[in-house]
Amino acid sequence: MQFDTYSYALFLPLVFFLYWGLRNHLKVQNLFLLIASYVFYGWWDWRMLSLILFTTVTTWGTALMMKGGRRSGTDKLWAAANIVTSLGILCLFKYLNFLRDSFVHLLGLFGINPDWPTIHILLPVGISFYTFQAISYTIDVYRGNIKPTRDVLAFSVFIAFFPQLVAGPIERATNLLPQFMRKKSFDYETAVTGMRQILWGLGKKVIIADTMSGYVDPLFSNPSYYSASSMIWAGLLFAVQIYADFSGYSDIAIGSARLLNIRLQPNFRYPFFSRNMKELWQRWHISLMTWFRHYVYFPLGGSRRGKWRTALNTMIVFSLSGLWHGADWTFVIWGTVNGLLLLPFVFMPRRQLSEHAALRDIPRCLLTYFIFAMIFIAFRAAGIGQLCEIGNVIIHGQWLVWPPFMEALYYIISFFVIEWLGRRQEFPLMQMRFPRVLRWTIYWGLLLGISLASLDKYTQFIYFQF
Repeated sequence: MQFDTYSYALFLPLVFFLYWGLRNHLKVQNLFLLIASYVFYGWWDWRMLSLILFTTVTTWGTALMMKGGRRSGTDKLWAAANIVTSLGILCLFKYLNFLRDSFVHLLGLFGINPDWPTIHILLPVGISFYTFQAISYTIDVYRGNIKPTRDVLAFSVFIAFFPQLVAGPIERATNLLPQFMRKKSFDYETAVTGMRQILWGLGKKVIIADTMSGYVDPLFSNPSYYSASSMIWAGLLFAVQIYADFSGYSDIAIGSARLLNIRLQPNFRYPFFSRNMKELWQRWHISLMTWFRHYVYFPLGGSRRGKWRTALNTMIVFSLSGLWHGADWTFVIWGTVNGLLLLPFVFMPRRQLSEHAALRDIPRCLLTYFIFAMIFIAFRAAGIGQLCEIGNVIIHGQWLVWPPFMEALYYIISFFVIEWLGRRQEFPLMQMRFPRVLRWTIYWGLLLGISLASLDKYTQFIYFQF
């Protein structure tokens, strides 16, 4: 079930009223929330629920077998077994053919050409997200950061909570799990904020991201047909598309959770108003980068073992984060290049930036956005072959040609202006200190824009493929 569908428009209010109707019965409320989450996920394919159930049971059971915090040899074995199992399932469904193709290509370099068949396996929606969330719980219990819960119902909801099940934010158990273990009271202001955030997220997805898709797809479908300037324009458009698409999903997820008085962590903080690449990665897909920082970067030594080791750890994290996004070398290239661009900040003296960009920072923000968008061409390319084709167009193609789809500038500029004005809030509509008439004009205007923009198109959220 997608957020931008009529099905979800009926599903969410139904969950909202029944959930609060059960507010005096925590166990029943959690049971209802679990059933609702399974219905939400099963809307795509009920067969894939077996994977969530398996991940839930094995992770919960493994945590109970560990003593937590003592880090004994037995605990280490239990934790390792569960992590290997979870990663093994992820690799089976997501990376099996990628590993096969890479190995066959490697053998081909030595004149060996095995005829190994391609195995067609359906990639379960959201498997990368809920697998990482389950692994974080196992590690946190092993480290003693959280005690293993015996409440299998609350833990099951933690793994399958429908707003963030498919594409995050990836939550740590220390934040999300306790919220399912205590009674909650309805808070009107929190619910209103949630509705505003859902509306803003839908606007970003339907009006901005889906519109950009109509411009981006033709440019990337046949790069050789276009000029060098057109492919640069394609990269700039795609960066806006994927940001509006994914941050729009995150806003709808966080807003939906707010309706249930459950707090999820922000996943984006206006990344295109960053003044350098380091700041951008502190504002982009925050939950994933937090996961890699706590469970990969710090265990590798973080920044405690000298600058060269810090540089190596940074490259490992970004290469893995690229691979996490997809089973193709283009994603590895995308992650690795981003890591390389962060290395100067490892060796340069640290400079504290103000929390929010000012008007004088706009040139640096635009340069950072341009660099980031150019790297995203590798993310969008359909394989190494197309990436090389695009590179050839950019190097040898015509530059003095006006790119097509320049009308997209109207959407981009309007979107960026609204975000700039609201950058001191979690999202632009969070605090609406306007007269009631003006507030409702904005709400209805957004709803009208969403309705008109969605009349002739239907596109899946980009991050559903990860």
